[in-house]
Amino acid sequence: MNAVIESPVKLSLTRNFDCPPEALFDAWLDDSWGDWLGPEGVICLSCEIDPRVGGKWRIISRMPDGREVTMNGVYREIARPNRLVFTWHGCFSGPDDTTVTVIFKPKGAGTEMTLIHAGFINEDLRDRHNGGWSATFDRLARHIA
Repeated sequence: MNAVIESPVKLSLTRNFDCPPEALFDAWLDDSWGDWLGPEGVICLSCEIDPRVGGKWRIISRMPDGREVTMNGVYREIARPNRLVFTWHGCFSGPDDTTVTVIFKPKGAGTEMTLIHAGFINEDLRDRHNGGWSATFDRLARHIA
């Protein structure tokens, strides 16, 4: 696995969800993660997760244009139900691993979830991930409904 790069280029997205933090947190560590990860039209072919610090994850998906892509990483922090940190490596992230941090905060009867994806080598890669993560949030909201 490649090294995680230190870069000031990062993406931060926040969204409110209508479920408690525990349920939202657990969705990120469930085998169904691959079913809602990615933009509309992406189909999960395989999702392997080992949800423990140091455990690896790997998702193979088919893009709407028919290409198969692989994303993978390692869990760095699992603090249920508040914080999840893992490395991210995939065909759209550049040559090195990036880091995804997901923060879950109770907000009324629901949860405010903030995703910070850091370590991009340039703004173009960051901006391309913005659309993917935004669409993923839409799919996640439907998944937990």
